[in-house]
Amino acid sequence: MSTGKLMSLDDWRKARFLGKPPGRSTVRRWCNDGTIPAKRIGGNWYIDVDAERNQTGNDLADDVLKNMESA
Repeated sequence: MSTGKLMSLDDWRKARFLGKPPGRSTVRRWCNDGTIPAKRIGGNWYIDVDAERNQTGNDLADDVLKNMESA
């Protein structure tokens, strides 16, 4: 995973979701599962904002786009 601009988990939650954001444990699970591109530094998670912005939500399309970037 390429590392772009990193944003703290709390800042990302506030910026990404209007109203009430999902809980920290939910977002940490997304990070752990690879649902959202994130990097763990020490005990804290940081969201790779550039990579997250480029996700389509379609696993096949995301794989194709990722392979195009590395080519």
